[in-house]
Amino acid sequence: MKLCLVRHGEAVERTGRLNDSWRYLTLSGRESFRKNSLKALKQGLAPDLILTSPLVRAVQTAEILAQAIAYVGPLEVAEELAPGFDMTTFGTVLGRLERCRELVLVGHEPDLGMLAGQLLGRKDALPLKKGAILSLKLDAELLVPATFRWLVAGNKVRTDLAEVAD
Repeated sequence: MKLCLVRHGEAVERTGRLNDSWRYLTLSGRESFRKNSLKALKQGLAPDLILTSPLVRAVQTAEILAQAIAYVGPLEVAEELAPGFDMTTFGTVLGRLERCRELVLVGHEPDLGMLAGQLLGRKDALPLKKGAILSLKLDAELLVPATFRWLVAGNKVRTDLAEVAD
């Protein structure tokens, strides 16, 4: 199975007036993520399912991705992807799925970076920048380590894990 881990785009800063779960993407965050989504499309991103954290900024990110890649499948909110997501929760999410060739999970740091590091068999996390899209290949038994496919972050596409800064 192919797995894409997507960190939400740049959101408005935290303030005392706005609950964290209601923080939304900035204009530049939306535009930057749209560009990253198009780069991911060029890398062959074609998910069967997009699951997103229930937080506003993650839902917006998932919607931008779906629109940019002309995705018409299910886009579902998964409470498990809210901050605090980990390898155990990942297993729970996968256990609910039926056949899925390519899955996109939209969520938050440090959770996604820690999951990426664990899936790649690293000793530490693989932090994801805001709006980053990381693609991995998991074997049929979901055994670690996963295979790094590509990473879209900033204005760059990286296809070699050695190119990705620690």
